[in-house]
This record gives sequence, C-alpha cells and structure tokens, in this order.
Amino acid sequence: MGRILFVIIAIVLLGALIYAYHSGTIGGGTGGFDLTWLLPHFASSSLNTNPTSPYIPPAAPPTGTFVGSVQTSSPNSWDVPAGFTASQLSPYFHQVRFGGVSAGSLYSYGQISFYAYPTAQTSSIDVTGWHIKSNRGGEYIPQAVTVYDPLGLNPATDILLKSGDMLNLYSTWAPVNLRLNKCIGYLPNKTQFNPQLPQNCPYIDRSTLQSFSGACQNYILSLGSCQMANLSDIRIPQNDYSCVNYLQNNFNYKSCFDAHYADADFLSHEVRAWTGSSPLDQSHDNVYLFDRNGLLVDTYSY
Repeated sequence: MGRILFVIIAIVLLGALIYAYHSGTIGGGTGGFDLTWLLPHFASSSLNTNPTSPYIPPAAPPTGTFVGSVQTSSPNSWDVPAGFTASQLSPYFHQVRFGGVSAGSLYSYGQISFYAYPTAQTSSIDVTGWHIKSNRGGEYIPQAVTVYDPLGLNPATDILLKSGDMLNLYSTWAPVNLRLNKCIGYLPNKTQFNPQLPQNCPYIDRSTLQSFSGACQNYILSLGSCQMANLSDIRIPQNDYSCVNYLQNNFNYKSCFDAHYADADFLSHEVRAWTGSSPLDQSHDNVYLFDRNGLLVDTYSY
C-alpha cells in the first residue's frame, strides 16, 4: 500500500514540475532551474500542447506562381521528370500534354496527339513552333487554318489551343492543316486527306422539302451526311428545275458554311496538321515536347 502511495505522489510531483516548466516558472526562463533532463522525449516543437484541439495539417505548397497570365513552373520535386530540373520546365509545363503516340507503319499513318489544359488565367496557348523531340529526331508544330473559308481565302496562322482542345499531328500529307468545323466533310478535296475528314455535317431540314416531287425528296433523303449531290443521277427528275436548283445550292461546303458559320458550335475542338514524316521509333521511344524557348512541356514513353 505504501509503495502505491509513493508512486501516486511521484506522478503528481512530476506533473507539477512539467506544468511549471512549460509555464515558465522554472526552467527555460531567466532564473529558474533547468529541468529539461526530465523531459527527454517531450521537448519537441511538434508536440501538440493542447490535445483537445483538432490537428490541422500544414497547407500544401503551391505548384506554381503567376506572372501576368502565365503560370510559371515551380512544381513539387516529384513532378519534375527524371533528367530535368525545375529550371528546365516550361511555364506551360503540363498545360499541354501528350494524349497518345503511334509510330505508324508502312500500311498506316503515324499520329501524335496533344490535349490542352491551360490555367484559368491563360485563355489559350500558342503551340506553333514548339519542338517534338524523340530518340530518332524531331519535328516542329506547324501553323493551321482556323476557319476554312469557302472562297479559298485561307491563310494559315499559329495554332491556339483552348481548354479542351486537341491537336492531332499525322505523318501523311494533306492539302491544308486546319481546325475542323461542322461542315468540313463537304470539302471537294476531302479524299486527299489521310485520315479522312469526319462526316458529321448538319442534316437538311425535311420541312423545306415538302414542295418537291416525291422522286426529288427520295433522292435528297438518300444522301448521307456531307454527301454532295450528283446531278447526273438518273433518280433526279431533270424536268424538276426547283429540285435541281435546290441540290446545286444546298449540298456543298459553301452552302453549309453560309448557313452555320455563326453557330456557337461551328468550330470543333480538334485541330489537324500533317507533317509528311514521323520521327518516332517503331518499337520504343522517349518523346519530349519543348516550347519555343527549349523548355520542357511534357514527356511520353512507350
């Protein structure tokens, strides 16, 4: 019984000493006794001296700072690709990323895809002139036509990628690099594109056909999306001049463009460009994307 009482008294005295130490009455002050030898395991700055308060973790460090409208790269150390330092990363690091890479073969085209993830402070990213580098060589991202004009006034400009935009680069040739739109499948030279242009043009409003003959309506309804009318088709009644005139003026790129270019969804999120070659290895490769200043934007390995 006496031993138990002694232990209780010792615990009480030790608690009093610890309280006095932390309150500054003794030890750690200017004139008290130094009792840190009693606290070998508690004199830590990480000690929660108020155990009833909830633990609040430290705020995560920022992944970047903003200069103007561009986020500068100061990523966490685990974000920096092997072989690079933070100072070698582009202000657009991971704002444009590889979506997929295919070297192609003798029987199929090669393809490199990118997706844009600009910050809220960056409305669009100009990627023309950026360098794609592989183990075998490299190539530069070219310009493209943003709005393909039916009159042929189509100067190429820098490719600007907004949030959700996709850029596809192909190893084959094509007449023009362009941003797709909802009428692009009507291009008369569409067979020169490899891969082919999407065939998803707007359909004709059937209510506009009611005044035509049954034969004329049957022919119009037989046409697929983006399919131009063949005025020599025997199914077209040649003496139905209103039908022939309608087919001439409503099933081509210009008519579709004139009717829909003001639509909010006229322009696609996809840009296509053709480089005529592929720098990729058929089996395995490390592919890097650098901005105009030679700073790393993204990497891809296969």
